[in-house]
Amino acid sequence: MKRVALLTLLVLGITTAFAQKGKVAAASQFLTTNDLDKAKEAIDAALENEKSISWPKTYIVAAKVYTEQYKKSKDIEDMKKAVGFYEKAIELDQKGDAKGKGIGKFEKEIKLALTMFKPDLTNAGIDGFNSNNFDAALFAFESVLNVNAFPMMEEGIDTAIVYNCALAAYNAENWEKSEEYFNKSIDLKYGGGDAVLLLNQVYQTTGDSLKMGANLKKGFESYPEDNRILTTLIQYYLDSKQNVEALEYLNKAIEGDQNNATFYYARGVLYEKSDTEKAIADYSKSLEIDPNYFNALYNIGVIYYNKGVEQQNVANDKTTTKEYEAALKVANDYWKEALPYMEKAMEVNPNEAAVLETLKGLYYRFEMMDKYNEVKDKLESLGQ
Repeated sequence: MKRVALLTLLVLGITTAFAQKGKVAAASQFLTTNDLDKAKEAIDAALENEKSISWPKTYIVAAKVYTEQYKKSKDIEDMKKAVGFYEKAIELDQKGDAKGKGIGKFEKEIKLALTMFKPDLTNAGIDGFNSNNFDAALFAFESVLNVNAFPMMEEGIDTAIVYNCALAAYNAENWEKSEEYFNKSIDLKYGGGDAVLLLNQVYQTTGDSLKMGANLKKGFESYPEDNRILTTLIQYYLDSKQNVEALEYLNKAIEGDQNNATFYYARGVLYEKSDTEKAIADYSKSLEIDPNYFNALYNIGVIYYNKGVEQQNVANDKTTTKEYEAALKVANDYWKEALPYMEKAMEVNPNEAAVLETLKGLYYRFEMMDKYNEVKDKLESLGQ
């Protein structure tokens, strides 16, 4: 009787085990007939039973079921479960059975399933972008990279996916991962100048100015023809008052593009601190290229106006009328030089109060009262 009872229990155990593994097979079959609800019901039952919970096949099928569930629900949590199931299948397959046998038995099946799974992950990433769910997009694209990194896959780095991770992290305002993936993209020479400039935006947002300079310099070395990077690098040096470096790169910029008014203007700003004649020459060059360049017009006008003020101070220090009048004539000559630049600046930007105030003083000085009154009325209308 004992032996019969023992055999009976053994048969029942085998039957139960096969019954649960049968649910895995049933779930797989339901998938082939597109009966997702029944497939999910069967695999969920198998996932809860101790007889099938340690079987790699259970998780392979579960991953497939939840991938299909994601396509229906568009809920990234379903895709997260699918990823977790594949990871569990690999883990169990590397352990083998209770006696350590059968290690790697399901490796080929897992590899094939993962190969089919990667396009679904990529599409989930695209779904995330299209729905502005950038955290979901980041998870999906990162998962593609993780799948590629599995030893059984033997896949190289997918540069496009790395860049997509960077874009997803950037849009999700995940600055740490955004920095990580943009740096990887730049190292992989993917994304061009856009990757460099977007990483610069990350550093601007996080206030990491030291990394800004290093990134832009590296970007310029990688993409010397991308004027956007060069211009941004120059602006960085100007903003951080690294004038020597700014001048170095401005000279490079002008060598590469001799018809860029902005480059000459920026170099003029640098020269203005030490050599106003060189500044005037660069401002004038920018105006040859763009006669309506407001900042260049205004800056030349200010240089000449200030020279006039300085010369008037010289005149005030003279002790004879003759010396005073000679020095004042020089001052007036400077102010006459300033006048046409300020008038042109007003033509370009009629409501700029600083220009109007300067012109008001010049018109009064030269007794041009009609124009003086026009400018005065204009300032009053602007509330100045």
